[in-house]
Amino acid sequence: MSRVLLIDDEPGMAGLVSMCIEKAEVTRVGNLRQAVDAARERPPDLVLLDLALGSEDGLDILPDLRAEPVLSKVPIVAFTVHGSREREAMALGTDAFVSKPFKPAALRAAVAPFLEGIS
Repeated sequence: MSRVLLIDDEPGMAGLVSMCIEKAEVTRVGNLRQAVDAARERPPDLVLLDLALGSEDGLDILPDLRAEPVLSKVPIVAFTVHGSREREAMALGTDAFVSKPFKPAALRAAVAPFLEGIS
């Protein structure tokens, strides 16, 4: 089973993501420090990164995620309600982008290239 690290400050998002990509184990954390700790404990196959994290901006923490050896090569899919940030997110090194609110099919399509058995 694929492991997805969801970095999002909304607790309910983990359930929604889990419903959308049923064949993955989703672990939700709310900030950079928790993400690094969780990744070191159980390296993920994919990171879903919300760009609006309360006091942190997802794109601001992206270089720190990439600097972590356990996360340096892990695909990162960014998502946010601010669709205008897609170009910026992709330029800074995310592998895909999904606008919120998203339809389950849109999320599955974004993560499918990076996870086995997801379509």
